[in-house]
Amino acid sequence: MMQMREKRNAVARDCRHSDRMPLFPRWPRFGSLLLAAASLAHTLAEPPASPLPNHCEFLRRMPVALFDYAGTLPEADSSVAPDRAASPKTPPQLGAAMKLALAAAHNDPALADDCWGAVNSLFAHQTKAGDFGTAPASAAFSLCDLTRSLLVVQQSPLAGHFQDRIDALKPALVKAAHWLTAQHGRLLWEDRAAPDRLFSDAEAFLFCGRLLDDPALVKIGRQFLERGMKSYRPADGVFLENNGPDTNAQAATLVRLQEIVLHFPDRQVEASIAKAAQWELAQIAADGAVRADGSPHAFPGSKMLFPQSEKRVNAGEITLGMLYYHERTGDPAALATAEKLHQHYTAPH
Repeated sequence: MMQMREKRNAVARDCRHSDRMPLFPRWPRFGSLLLAAASLAHTLAEPPASPLPNHCEFLRRMPVALFDYAGTLPEADSSVAPDRAASPKTPPQLGAAMKLALAAAHNDPALADDCWGAVNSLFAHQTKAGDFGTAPASAAFSLCDLTRSLLVVQQSPLAGHFQDRIDALKPALVKAAHWLTAQHGRLLWEDRAAPDRLFSDAEAFLFCGRLLDDPALVKIGRQFLERGMKSYRPADGVFLENNGPDTNAQAATLVRLQEIVLHFPDRQVEASIAKAAQWELAQIAADGAVRADGSPHAFPGSKMLFPQSEKRVNAGEITLGMLYYHERTGDPAALATAEKLHQHYTAPH
């Protein structure tokens, strides 16, 4: 009897033990399942990330009719067919490379084909060394302008239409980039006091590097970008041109930097763009007139100025900078300012 009672007690202890002990190894697995379920629910609750608008989309959304009074780029438009040059999508004074980008963004293959003549014209002057018979700064601007537009074309509905031409152009671009790389030191020295030109140099190298899939060119482009950023004055957002403020240079800088960050995002550069845009906005009067040099009361035609001190305002590039800023940030003042510029500089004086 004693033996049977001890045996029952032992079985009971084993049962109680078996009921308790398996709980410990099961807890971690149960906890993992809870965490996994919570994580899945959180993932399912979050909306999918929206893709950032690309450069092509920004240009497509811009009210390009505001450019019909002043060119933003010093290109000749002789390569554009006369019957196409006055297209409402691409105003006549706009540079040919920007016209190409806008035509691609608006899915206008006929106009884009006409604008491609400017590309052929540029490379018709390319030497065996890779340059275009111009100074390095001018060559850098040509490449900056062209490669910007080629990247837009690749993002556009006309990407397939132009892919063979872009591929055929790449050997010539390699030669041009190789020649420009050899001018690296000269460009840094000659453009040291002009941030807008340093950013054009940066754009030429960065965008050539992107098109040609060449990290070495991108690295050089970042060097020019960093050098240009050294001219930034955080107190008011001015990029100092020859150690002083300049509305035209500030506008060119805004255009270049905003084009760069569309392809090479950078938070520090974005913060500088925001302050630089606010400074530029403050230089434009209620009637759309632009201060010539960023000085108080220094508006073209102002009684505070002698005629010989008046400076031609690049209203087209200022407008482009404002429209980029409006499309990228939604700032209503930037769009309103672009409209005021248009009204002021198209009105008869």
